[in-house]
Amino acid sequence: MDHSYQVWQDVLAEEFFGRQHAGHPTVFYVDDDVEQELRQGYGLEEPLAECVGRFLRLGTAEPYEALEAYRWRRRQQDKDDIPAFLPLLACSVVAASRMVNDRNHRATAYHARFSTLLTGDERQLGSAHYEPVSRMWQVLAAWQREQHGARGLCTIPLPTDLPSNRSMIGFAQSQALISGRDRSFMPRFFRSLREHGTTWPLPGETLLAQIEIRGMERHFSKGFRNALQEEEFRPLLAKLMGNYASLWDGSDELVPTGVVRAELLVRLDAGRLGWVARLRSPERKSRVELRGGVVLEQLGDTAYYEVTGLPEPGAGTLTKGIRRDGDRLVLSRPPSPVLVLARDDVLGVWATTDGFRPGEPHVVLAAPTAQRDVQRLLDKAATTGRSADTSKLSWVPQGWSLHKPVTFDDAVTLRRALHEVQGAVGLLQPPAQFKLRLEGGLKLAPSLDPHLYLTGGEPQVVLPDEVEGTGVLLVDGKERIELRKAIAAGRAVPLTGLGLEPGRHTVSYAGVEVEFATAEQADVEPRITKVCGFAVVDGKASESPALLEERALPTGIVGADCTGTAAHHGTDRTELCRRDADEVLFAAADGRLWTLEAPEQPGWWTERLPDTPAPLRFEADFHGIGGWLLERRSGRWRGTPVDPGAANPAPTANARAWARAVLNAQQVSDDPAWAGYVQAAKELDR
Repeated sequence: MDHSYQVWQDVLAEEFFGRQHAGHPTVFYVDDDVEQELRQGYGLEEPLAECVGRFLRLGTAEPYEALEAYRWRRRQQDKDDIPAFLPLLACSVVAASRMVNDRNHRATAYHARFSTLLTGDERQLGSAHYEPVSRMWQVLAAWQREQHGARGLCTIPLPTDLPSNRSMIGFAQSQALISGRDRSFMPRFFRSLREHGTTWPLPGETLLAQIEIRGMERHFSKGFRNALQEEEFRPLLAKLMGNYASLWDGSDELVPTGVVRAELLVRLDAGRLGWVARLRSPERKSRVELRGGVVLEQLGDTAYYEVTGLPEPGAGTLTKGIRRDGDRLVLSRPPSPVLVLARDDVLGVWATTDGFRPGEPHVVLAAPTAQRDVQRLLDKAATTGRSADTSKLSWVPQGWSLHKPVTFDDAVTLRRALHEVQGAVGLLQPPAQFKLRLEGGLKLAPSLDPHLYLTGGEPQVVLPDEVEGTGVLLVDGKERIELRKAIAAGRAVPLTGLGLEPGRHTVSYAGVEVEFATAEQADVEPRITKVCGFAVVDGKASESPALLEERALPTGIVGADCTGTAAHHGTDRTELCRRDADEVLFAAADGRLWTLEAPEQPGWWTERLPDTPAPLRFEADFHGIGGWLLERRSGRWRGTPVDPGAANPAPTANARAWARAVLNAQQVSDDPAWAGYVQAAKELDR
C-alpha cells in the first residue's frame, strides 16, 4: 500500500474515531461534500475513491484481498489500533449517500453506485463481492465497542437490526441516515417534546411519528427524509434516534465533540443510593472540579469517580436529569423514568447499566409513569422478579416501584418483549455482541497467559448477535447437545461441566474460532519483554549486568550453567533488625560485608493505617550464608550469630573493610566463634 492510502486511513481514523469523540455517539458519515472538505482540510491530493480503487483486484473472486492484507499487517504492529480498512468503508458510505432516484438507477440500487464510485463501471463490483465489506463493518463495530466509549459510542447496527434485504449493505446505509445537520437539530426537537411533559426518553418509533405529526421533516436532511419514507429501513432509523434520545442530557445541544462527557451513574451500596461517574476518556485526572462545588475523585486506577456536591438520587433528580459543566468536561445524566442496576465487576456494588444482561440479576426501579411498561415487560420475559417488592425501603424514591432480583434467562424472549412493549423500556436492549469471544472462567496466571484456565473452571462463550440458525457451535470440532438450550436462549454458553481434559481447546461458530487452554496448575513460561545479562564486546563479557539491547542478545550472556555445582544444604534464616539502629552490618564468614538498610514504609501504609505506628523491627533474610549480624545503637555494638561457622576471610581489599567492622564490634560477644572472627580480623589488619 502506498503512502496516500495510509494518509486517508489516518485522516478518517482521527476525524471520526479520534479520542475527541470519547463518550459521544459517532456516525461515520461521508458524502461527496464531506470527502471534499477532508481533502481540503488535510491537504490530500488524491480523491478517496481513486485511492481505494487502485488497490482493488478486479476480475477476481476476492477484489479486496490487498486491503485486507494491509489491515492484517497493521494489526500485527498494533492489535488494539483501529482496523485499517476505513477508506473502503468510507467509500461504501459515499455510495449509500448517493442512493436517490435518478435517470439511470432506482433509489435502492446500491451496488451499481458502489461499483461506479470505485471502478467507473457499475457492473464490476456486484452483490456477490460485497460480503467481505459487511464483515469489515462488524469488525469495526466490535473494535469500537471494545474501547468502551473512548473512541466514541458505536452506532453501527447489529445484523439482526437490518432488514433481510439489506443484511449486507445496511451497515453503510445506517451511517448515511443521520448527517451532522440532523444531529445538530435533535436537541431542539427533543426539547419541544419535553416541554409538554412527555416521559423521557421516548422510543425511536414514537420520535419518528412525532416528526411527521408536527411536520418537522423539513428540518432534517434529504437522506433522513428518504429513510423516513422507507418501511423496511424505518426501524433502523428509529433505533438510531432512540439511542440519541437516551443520551441527551436536557441541554440545548448535544455535548460538543471534543468536550469529554462523564456519565453520571447511580449505585446502590449498603442500602443507600449514591452517585458515581464514569469517564470514558483514556486521559484521566485524579481530581476534577466542576461548577457548583461538584468534585470528582478517582477511585483507584479505574474509570470511575466518587461524586460529591450533588443532591442525592431521588424522584426529582432521576426524572429531570442532571448536567454540570467544567473545563472541557461535562458531567451529565439524561432523564429516565426507569432505573436498571446490575452488579458492577469494578465497583463491586450495584450500579446502573445501559441494558439488561441475560442470565444476571437486576434491580429495577420505575417511576409511576413507567410502571405499566415495566410490568408488561416482566410479565412477558422475566424469569424472576415479576412481582413488585412492597416492603418500605428508605432508599427507594418516593412513588417508585421496586423489582428484585429480576433475571431474564432467555435473551431471545427478552429482545422480542422489548420490541413489543417499547415505551419506557424500549431502549434497554442487551449489550450488542459483534464477535465470538470468551468471558468469565477461573484464569491461571493471567499476566503470563490470558487464555489459560483452571480445569473445571472453563469460561463462557458469548455468541455474536446474528440471524437465528446461521451457525453451529462446535467445541473441539464437535457439537455438544447439552449446549443447545443455552444457544437457543441467546445466553452466554458455559463450558464447565463438559468434562474437558487439560490441554488446548477450540470453540468455533459461523466460521470464527477462538482458542483457550486448561490446566491443573499454572505451568507457564514467562513472556520475556526485557532481558538482563552481560554484554560481550570483542569476546570479553562486561563486568556488570545490564538490560541487553536486541542487537546484543545473540552474543550476550543471559544465564549461567549451574549443573556442575554442588548443591548447598545450608538452612535459610530470617532475623529481626532494629529500625532505630544507627548502623546494621552483616559480616560473613568468607570476608564479605553488607550494610542493611531499613525498608521504607509503602505508600498505602499511611493512607490506610494513618494512626498505626511503624513497626520497631524489619526482617532480613539470609540464604545459604553464615556470619554475624551487627547492630550499633547509642554508640554500642550488639551481635547475633547467623550460622556463623569458622571465619575464613580471603585477603582482598573488601576483606579489610570486613576486618575493621569486626574489630570495631569485637566486644559484642564472648562466644568462641566470635573470638575466631576477631582473631581473623586482627591478622588481616596487620
